[in-house]
Amino acid sequence: MADSPRETPRPGVPSPAALAGRTRTARKVRQVDYGALPELARRRAAGEDLADLLAEAEKRREEQHEAQSAATAAREKANEGESLDIDRGFGAPPAGTVVTLNPTDPRPFTRPLTVHEDEVRTVSGASFARITHDIIVLTVADPEDAWTSDNGTSDHFQRGAWTVQVRRADNHVIGAFPTAYALSVRPEEVDSFDPADFAGPSNRKKKGTRHPGDRAALKRRLEEHGFVVTTSGATHGKITHPDFPGLFTPWASTPSDRRHPQLVTAQVKRVFGIDIREAPSEP
Repeated sequence: MADSPRETPRPGVPSPAALAGRTRTARKVRQVDYGALPELARRRAAGEDLADLLAEAEKRREEQHEAQSAATAAREKANEGESLDIDRGFGAPPAGTVVTLNPTDPRPFTRPLTVHEDEVRTVSGASFARITHDIIVLTVADPEDAWTSDNGTSDHFQRGAWTVQVRRADNHVIGAFPTAYALSVRPEEVDSFDPADFAGPSNRKKKGTRHPGDRAALKRRLEEHGFVVTTSGATHGKITHPDFPGLFTPWASTPSDRRHPQLVTAQVKRVFGIDIREAPSEP
């Protein structure tokens, strides 16, 4: 006959050796004396006045409440860490600052396009004798292709034989390259975007759009913001602003694209830094 398996305790159950020297839980329980009378009933039976007994009980309850409140306040004071008074006021930003953390800063995030010839990078053989200031502005205003590079720090605008690189933070031209060179060094994966969408979504909180609905409304909106629309011939003209000499965007006399108001809105914001969808600022 095979030996019977040895009984072993279940996993997790303490052994008698582990419990040696400990007091059993049942011995810690105080037995209830069902024959004893409550203190209030005993003192009431001894002839004490009920009103005095209730007043004494109320006083004892208030003393316990005050003791608990004092203990809680002491704990909170002990846990209270040292606090620093931080001045959250905003001082005047340094000159040339583009964006601040001050939510009341009235300056927009976009700036008028700036071109300084001594700060524009180019390649050997591509001098400013071949690319003029107007070609740079027109390339940015009305590109045939556009893409983002440098992890979103700059945008490239290509039109014809030239490609212009613009730093996004301050809308400053930092490069002008022949298109053949720009495409040869262009990464295989870039974020291309439609220049007509450059203005971004409207800030209007209700349904609809702030883009002018037709050509007449577009011209009226431009004039409200101080722009001057001039035509030269039967095809194209210019949109200029007296506060920004040297900057312009094209104005089509007979636009063929139904998105013409949206396209002009994006061009104006890209070059002048003014969103004509917003109400004109007070002088």
